[in-house]
Amino acid sequence: MTIYENLKPELQTELDSSSVKYSTAMRLKYVLLSKSYWSDLTVDNVKDLVTYTGQSTSQVSAFGFMYGDSFLK
Repeated sequence: MTIYENLKPELQTELDSSSVKYSTAMRLKYVLLSKSYWSDLTVDNVKDLVTYTGQSTSQVSAFGFMYGDSFLK
């Protein structure tokens, strides 16, 4: 199962919406579709995920960033 498939449904919806508007969001979606483990993502990938899903960095704990708990089902 890919990271994209494991995203919370509301985050998938936000990312899909952003993918229509921004090519960098589309690239991020392809990255998430190609990786199975959160640890395979770069810091830049996680930053883009926060940006294109409308998350607030103040609402995500360090644990959430490190292990994806704030983003994954």
